[in-house]
Order: sequence, then C-alpha cells, then structure tokens
Amino acid sequence: MEHNNALKVILLFCIRMEQIEKFTVEFFKNLKCDVSSEGDVLIVENVSKGFEDLFGRPSPYRLSFVSGVEGSEFVGKGSRMMEAMRKFLEGAGEMTLLRIDFDVDPDAEIKKRLNLRNCEVGSLKKGYRNNFFARFSFVTSFNYLNESERLLSEIYVHEGKVVEGDLDGYKTVDGERLVVDKEKVKKGYDVARGFLGELVKEKQEVLGEVLKKRIDVEVKRIEQHYDRQLGELGGDLNLKLTKMKELENDLKFADVDKVEILNKRLERVRRELVKVGDDDAVKRILKEREFTIRDAMQKFSLNIDRKLVNTTVIYYPIYSFRLHLQESGVTDKNVGRFLEMNYDPLTKVFSKLECEGCGNPVVNLSLCAGGHVTCGDCLESCGECGKKFCVKCLNRSCISCGRKLCRDCAVMCRGCGKYVCGAHVRVDCVSGDERCVSCLRACLRCHGMAQERYFGEAADGSKVCMKCLGAEKRGEVLGKGFG
Repeated sequence: MEHNNALKVILLFCIRMEQIEKFTVEFFKNLKCDVSSEGDVLIVENVSKGFEDLFGRPSPYRLSFVSGVEGSEFVGKGSRMMEAMRKFLEGAGEMTLLRIDFDVDPDAEIKKRLNLRNCEVGSLKKGYRNNFFARFSFVTSFNYLNESERLLSEIYVHEGKVVEGDLDGYKTVDGERLVVDKEKVKKGYDVARGFLGELVKEKQEVLGEVLKKRIDVEVKRIEQHYDRQLGELGGDLNLKLTKMKELENDLKFADVDKVEILNKRLERVRRELVKVGDDDAVKRILKEREFTIRDAMQKFSLNIDRKLVNTTVIYYPIYSFRLHLQESGVTDKNVGRFLEMNYDPLTKVFSKLECEGCGNPVVNLSLCAGGHVTCGDCLESCGECGKKFCVKCLNRSCISCGRKLCRDCAVMCRGCGKYVCGAHVRVDCVSGDERCVSCLRACLRCHGMAQERYFGEAADGSKVCMKCLGAEKRGEVLGKGFG
C-alpha cells in the first residue's frame, strides 16, 4: 500500500514537471524568444529587456526541469524563474530603475563640435543633472475559439513621445534610489498605451477578419436550420386539410391490417395542422434562433486583454559644461568669455552656440577682442588698432575716411558729436578741445586749426584765428607806446 502511494506521488510529480516544462516553453515562445534544446537543458536566447530586468539577469538562459543539472537554472514550483514568469504575466513586476553609465570627456566632445580659431579653452568645469525616459512592457493576449496568442510589446517614451530603439549598446547598471516624477511616468504610460492600440491594430484586424468569415458561415447555417422549422410551421393549410380528408376516407374502406398505419398518419397530419396556427411556436422558434446566433457570435468573438507587466525608468546624466574661452596665448584668466553649454549623451544633442553678430549657429568659433562669440563672416579688423572685432563691437566709423573703428579707437567730436579716427581729429588751437577736421578751418597766418567762431578779420582784411588776431592787436598797442 505504501509502495503504491509512493508511486502515485512520483507520477503526480512527473506530470507536474511536464506541465511546468510545457508552460515554460510556451511562455518564451510567446515572447518571441529563440528556444532550443541541448540534452536535458532548455536554452532560451534573445529575451526581452523587460523580462531580463524583472528576472535580474541577462539572457541567454540555460534551464533544466531536473534539480542538480550543472550549469543550468532549475525551474520548478517556487523557483526564481517560475516566480519571474508568473509576475511577468500578471503584471506584478515593480518599477525597475536602471542607470545608463556614460563616460563623457568634455574636451573631446567640444572639439568634435567646435572649431576654435583664434581662441582656446582656458578652464572647463563639468556638472550634470539627471534626466530619464521610461520603457513600458505590455503583454497583449488575443483570446478566441479556446485559443490564446500573446504579443509582447516594449514601448519607449522620451520627453512625452514614443521613440524607437532599445538599450542595446548602452552600459546599464542597477539604479540607485531616486526620486522619480511619478506624474511624468503616468503621462508616459498614457502615451505608451495609446501607441499600443495602434501597434496591435494589424494583428487585431487579421484575426477579426478570420473570425468574421467563420461567424458568417455559422450564422448562415443557423438561419437555414430555423428557416426550415418555420417553413414547417407555415406549410399549406389547405393541403393538410385535403390530406386529412383523404386519410379519413381511406380509413372507411381500409383493410384491418392497414388501419393502424393510417391512424398514425392521420394523427401526424392533425398535429401539423395544429402547429400551423400556433403563434407561440413561431415566437419560440424566433427567440431560440436569436439566442443561438448570439451565442455563436460570442463563441467566435475576439477578446483582447492588455497588461502592463513592467515599467522600467532609465535615467541618465545631461551634462553642463562651463568653459572659459580666451584668446590664444593669453594667460590672464580675467580676459575672455565664460560660456555655458549642455550635452545630452543619449540624443547626442549639444546646445547650439549662436554668433552674437548675425545670430546664426557657430561651428567655426572666433572670439572677438570685445569678448563676443562670432563666426568668421562677422569678424573684421578695426581700421585704427587692427584688432579683430565682431559687427556688434565694430559699429562706429570715421565720418572722414569711412574706416570702421572699435570703441577705444573711435574719437567723438565735441562739436558735431560724430566719430572720427585718429588721423582725422585735430586740437582746436584756440580752445584746446579735440574736434574733427570737418568742424575746424585753417588759419592762413599760423596754419593752425580752430572753430569758425574763433576767427576774425585782420588789418589786411584776411580771416585769421583769434590767437593771431590778438597778437596783431598787441603789436599795435606796443608800437603806439614806444613810437
């Protein structure tokens, strides 16, 4: 008796393990994994990242259904793999945190994107802030005709939009405890779920078309069946009355051995005659037909079940670079320009620098003597000192020769308020003020230059400056005193 009980336990155990093995194979096949056998070991490859993260180990997996097989993961009731599969199907996986481990060299990244012409990086500081995107793993089950197909979908949402790609090629590590913006994750889930509907639409339409054809055939068969029943109810009343009279006449003259047969026929005709006028029977058949059609449509319907089985939040750094640009060869750290630049290593997007002269993006970067970032087209030399300036700085020009001037080289005429270069500015020989040559006239006697208002008429009738006119008058006074 005890021996028989032991055999039953072993038998039940074998059946249970066969079911577990069958379940495991079907599970990974439904997830579109590569499944093969090597002796007693089941090899599973190309497993989705969603399941790998839930299980806590990347594929491939070597699975066995017998305990103790070397180099394999045992799959049995309560095993780690069994629990992972159960949680995956039930959508019970907790939110997983991953971090992409980027190793960014700021100098190298800047050199890739900027060609520094007349300047160099004096100092560089690197900072970062965390950004994240989410991966939502869904299992969509298509249930129909006692069959079930499962489709695994992994949808990535970044900055509120569905993006293509995966984590292949990125070095990821387990994420540390991080305060996650749950509202942002929720919005990402809504976006992913909306996209999922479009993703499974094609599969849904194919299965729907197959089931529709089968429903049409089944409904047609049901309608034909009940139409025959209604036809029997709605037969020719006069024909049945005539048949009944014929049978009654035949009974009058029938032989004894035929009486019983004729009576049965007559009874059947009478029942049919009663059915012809039975409205309840018609209603019953119509109701039964409606129920049967509805049941058939339910049987051939497509039931779609969507489950979120895993949410993975992947965070990564967005770097900020604070760099000090200075003219090549200049060691004074107080001279130059500080810039802030951001770099997203996931999208490879580097914040653009714009020319402060024309506003266009800068690739070939120059630093003007005024500290502005500029492109080569907006960089010109000052006509006086020769230093390179952008159009923003070189916005003055000499009214006499038209040469462009920097702020330090441009001289403002105190007479007309216009700018001139050093070659076209003179000192008023009377007042000592600087004036442009256009605001001064030459004295014919001393050849000095002065404003018009400082001129008078000399004894010989010529226009001379006040200095020469004063000297002339002083001479006259002295002549009279000693004459």
